[in-house]
Amino acid sequence: MSTRLLVLLALAGSLAAPAPAHAAEDAREAAFEDLAANEMRVRDISFGTDLARDGDMALVGINAISSVRFGIPDYWDVQGEPELHLDVARSAMLIPDVSAITVWADGRPIGTFSLDGDPAEVDTQILKLPLQAESGYHSLQFWAYHRSRLPCELSDHPGLWSRILESSFVRVTYRPKSPDLSLSDWPYPFRDDRDPDPARVVLALGEDPSAEEVKAAGYIASHLGHISGWRPMDLYVHQGSFATAPAGHIIALGRNDAPGQVIGDLSALLGGRPEAELSQAADRISTNNLPKSGMITLAPRAPGSMRSVLGIVGSDGEGLVNLARVLSNKESSGLPVGMVQLIDGFEPPTKMEPRRWTGTVPPETSFTLSDLGNDDRMAMGYHGGTVSIPLNMVPDDHPVPGSARFELVYSYSAQADPTNSRLDVFLNGAAVGGVALDEVDGRNHVKLLLELPVHEMGPESRLDVRFALLQKEEPTCIGEDREHLWGTVHSDSRLTMPRDRWARIPDLSLVRYGAYPFGLHPDLSETVFVLPSQPSRTELQLYAWLSAELGRVARGDRFAYDVRVGALTREATEGRDIIVVDSGPQGALIQKMGLLDSMSFTPKGAPGVSLALASGGMVALGADPRVAYFEEMILPWNKDRAAIVAYAAEPTLFERVGRCLNGSPLFDRLTGRVTRVASCTDLAAIPVEEARVIGERPVREAAYEPIRNNYWLILAGIALLVFVALVLRAFWLALGRSDAYDGEEMPGEVV
Repeated sequence: MSTRLLVLLALAGSLAAPAPAHAAEDAREAAFEDLAANEMRVRDISFGTDLARDGDMALVGINAISSVRFGIPDYWDVQGEPELHLDVARSAMLIPDVSAITVWADGRPIGTFSLDGDPAEVDTQILKLPLQAESGYHSLQFWAYHRSRLPCELSDHPGLWSRILESSFVRVTYRPKSPDLSLSDWPYPFRDDRDPDPARVVLALGEDPSAEEVKAAGYIASHLGHISGWRPMDLYVHQGSFATAPAGHIIALGRNDAPGQVIGDLSALLGGRPEAELSQAADRISTNNLPKSGMITLAPRAPGSMRSVLGIVGSDGEGLVNLARVLSNKESSGLPVGMVQLIDGFEPPTKMEPRRWTGTVPPETSFTLSDLGNDDRMAMGYHGGTVSIPLNMVPDDHPVPGSARFELVYSYSAQADPTNSRLDVFLNGAAVGGVALDEVDGRNHVKLLLELPVHEMGPESRLDVRFALLQKEEPTCIGEDREHLWGTVHSDSRLTMPRDRWARIPDLSLVRYGAYPFGLHPDLSETVFVLPSQPSRTELQLYAWLSAELGRVARGDRFAYDVRVGALTREATEGRDIIVVDSGPQGALIQKMGLLDSMSFTPKGAPGVSLALASGGMVALGADPRVAYFEEMILPWNKDRAAIVAYAAEPTLFERVGRCLNGSPLFDRLTGRVTRVASCTDLAAIPVEEARVIGERPVREAAYEPIRNNYWLILAGIALLVFVALVLRAFWLALGRSDAYDGEEMPGEVV
């Protein structure tokens, strides 16, 4: 890499953009809080923005179907019937008086309209939606019937199509009402997939929180990030009175053995409620009459408020952490109906088995599609279809070349044309192999053994089995679905993948895959967050955001990482990975932990460390005081463990970093060894220079490593062997002459 390029990378982050204003978010939340119960509201739920539809919905073929799901939250008192506003485009080849789309809502047809608009323009259709589902989740299905004037119509003719544009929306008129509150619905209303306008969640902590309070807040943030990982989360840390907290839901955490502002405000809030169970809960707090672990309460934030307060009151630090563990794993499903729950003891679950990641291939060498959670999968109709199977791997899994096998077990129908029908297998779009479906009477549970190209495999892989099913006699007129044409991939199909386990780190881009390497235990139980002894609000804010991000990408459903407030000794990090959050011009925590010399920049303002170039030159890269940094490194005292250091000279820069998490997730954009964050759109990565290998080294790579890195030793060895050979040759030649001399007869006297 040239010096000029590295300098450009170093300067890219220094053009600091102003911190994003929170005025719009605050105004939205405040306006929502002030809604009168009888005020009429109209909300358009967009297919593209709110339902995350990526592009238009294409309906292709004579008969085509597509669907979309949306939700209506409980606090919407729907007035009348919602309206479906569809923007539709169509092919010019369609017959207007025959081609049509029928719309189904919650399993019932609600209307049919002809595709008779101008093909050059977008047609708008408005339908009433008589919704039936009571869960708040609703489905829309679009059944298209496309006809043309062609003498012979085939289902896959390119001219038979229509599109539901992503600008379509569902219009709902409603009056807001206070949500019904019950702990049995946790994490509702704090996280609700049905709500197109996710509410802000405020984590309320004391002015000087203990390590247990910080840990409990992290567990809650991780859980909230995990359960709705597909959408952004507005998370805010507040220290101080409830009265000065920003608008939104509040999750208050405190210890009753060390009451402070949070406990006092929570007790006052509960004591002012008319519900008997809440006033009794306030009495328990004031009299310190709590069970061993503590108490969880749920109440409206204010009379008539649309937002809620979840109180997590631990009898002591350990009890508070236990309550957070209850709320952040499957035990929360056992919370009762009501707004108060007393919890006595809690047995922490054992550490999760390493490498048992949800949604990834098992650690065993051989496994079936059933082990991946797949039942028998079928492709049907004219030209068949594709059965897709995710093959995600832990990032340090590397299949051994030439040893990965796929034993496909499949069946196909008797009506398929034996001359042209076939089956093909693809891995990430690369052809693996295939076979002709050439039996006239079809086949049942046939086996096909294929070798997989392992160079195409990685943390996110996909195996596609594509059936090309053609009818024996080509149709003479309109095509049909032809459900008698089918192919099946059976769940007892088996994959055999011996794997080496190693990874070249530091590489921040791997964190997006199950928080690797911090998530090798899916509950993150071998990870430690380290914060300064008296963390600022912005440092706590970044910690909460990072916890939510870890929860979003985590492959486990519970969290057990540790949190230390203050410098961590090397002895305490034995067998642990570390995530450090530090700020200030000197990076005091980084220096105390002995990480400064291993970092690529120095937290002293600029200039700082000089990076050596492959060409032999040097380029200065100091810490810009206007930029936040994320750096991954190998721990200097344990080469098998890693650390991420989040650092900013000015603590308020963490606000800028965290706000990036509300858009495109930051973990999805971190790359290289160091990522400098100047704004949500200005990320500059310092690439990995000399990647380190951790884990179980491949035998082949370990064997060739000395050769690859020590060519001079090879030359010296060859020279030594030549020298030894010459010496031995001279010795044997000398020895041969001596033997020849000793064996000769002395010349006798001549008589």
